[in-house]
Amino acid sequence: MKKVVTIILLAAMVLSLCACGESKTEDPAQASEFDKYDKVDLRLSCNGTDTANDTAAAKRIAELVSERSGGRVNITVFNNDQLASGNMQKGLELLLDGTVDMDCHSTSIISSLDNSAMVATLPWLFTDYQNAEDIFFGTGGEYMDKILGERGLTYLGAVHNGFKLMTSSKHAIKSPSDLKGMKIRIPGGDFFMEFYKAYGASPQAMSWSEVFSALQQGTVDGHDNSISTCYSNNIQEVQHYFSVSRHTYEAFTFMANKEKFEALNADTQQLIRECVEDACKEVNKQIVDNEAALIQECIDKNGCEFYYFTEEDVEEWRAVIADLIEEYKGIYGAEACTAFGVK
Repeated sequence: MKKVVTIILLAAMVLSLCACGESKTEDPAQASEFDKYDKVDLRLSCNGTDTANDTAAAKRIAELVSERSGGRVNITVFNNDQLASGNMQKGLELLLDGTVDMDCHSTSIISSLDNSAMVATLPWLFTDYQNAEDIFFGTGGEYMDKILGERGLTYLGAVHNGFKLMTSSKHAIKSPSDLKGMKIRIPGGDFFMEFYKAYGASPQAMSWSEVFSALQQGTVDGHDNSISTCYSNNIQEVQHYFSVSRHTYEAFTFMANKEKFEALNADTQQLIRECVEDACKEVNKQIVDNEAALIQECIDKNGCEFYYFTEEDVEEWRAVIADLIEEYKGIYGAEACTAFGVK
């Protein structure tokens, strides 16, 4: 009887060991797909509203990073520059000092770190959205990584803010003379201060959080922005005239605090880079596909009037600022101009 019990116990032990062995060969194999990534919580700040382009891209980045890391890399998105009380410049400072790990702001805000970043906003530079995307994920992106790297930041990619149009509460803006005497809000930057002055307007630098009320109250007469940014911020409720000038393109640039980013292992860094590019290109397509529908909705629901610049219009407007463009090509430098295809 004892022999039988002993045999049964031994058999049970063998089965148990086999089961344990099977568990050890399966679990590590299953976990190894994600174990190469750091287990980390990151904070990403951006300026847009819940439906703005930068916020949409930021949220998609967070989703992709979580999915592809098996939940090991978690990114929390803080939009509306809520960590900086709505102040875009302060939001950028939070990235520089490491309060946030990642950030997204427009070219005009980033230019406070290096003015040559504004080369990407030179008037009528890009032929279309695909051209802009290719540059920002190509030679332009390499240049941005260089100049941001010198300030302690890492360039990750960019999503469309969009080709800008001009808005007005007074009258349609068709010819350069239509801007004369108008107070136009600009986000900042020397070039667009001079740009609007050249047409006889009075440019007013102003934080984005103040723009809607300024337009509503008549503190400024108009501003320029992409149709998607206008729509997501209800600009169509306080501006009646929209001129589709496409006079400049602006991107929302995703960046990371360099020291904190490089503290992540190589696999995690590569994962984030890939997710930023995939998310930005996905959202870029949505932005391009939706533009016409947004314009039509502003017409149908808000009674807005849209004027589209012709090729002749563009030539007339360019002629006024031809010398200014040449001056700023020299200011931004040959390296920046080459990187962004400025001729």
